[in-house]
Amino acid sequence: MKELKSVLVDTSFCIRLLKLDEEYHQNTVEYFEYFLENGIEIYLSTIVVGEYAAGDNPDNLLSLNVFRLLEFDYLDAKISGEFTSELIHNKELRKIEQRQIVINDIKLFAQIKNRKIDAYITKDRKSLNKMINHLKISHSLNFEFIDLAIPLNEKLGKLF
Repeated sequence: MKELKSVLVDTSFCIRLLKLDEEYHQNTVEYFEYFLENGIEIYLSTIVVGEYAAGDNPDNLLSLNVFRLLEFDYLDAKISGEFTSELIHNKELRKIEQRQIVINDIKLFAQIKNRKIDAYITKDRKSLNKMINHLKISHSLNFEFIDLAIPLNEKLGKLF
């Protein structure tokens, strides 16, 4: 498997990074330190900033001065629309999917594809994984999915 050069963090990563009492906080810190120590570019989408701002001041994240801020642009929006259309019109996926497609997640996947980001780190959600797997097949979406529930020392053999 190829070496990671970039990763997009989601809101769950950001919350767990800064809140000591959150489940998987230690896993998040270990991944964060690993990314920094290995020169892996850490992307923070403005979409994630908007979600994070609902519970905390995003300046707390940006004050770390390690994130590369990623704005949602026209091409991201275009790809996001294609992904959304594919997922909401797929009857087979809707049968196995018990929750609504999360538009912000789809926008993040579009940014990953558009910017050719190597990985996405989040707290695993089975339905999210189903969306990713479907888009990998239908739109050649290709990135490493990193689950915060899996400690770094367990993931290293599979990831790098």
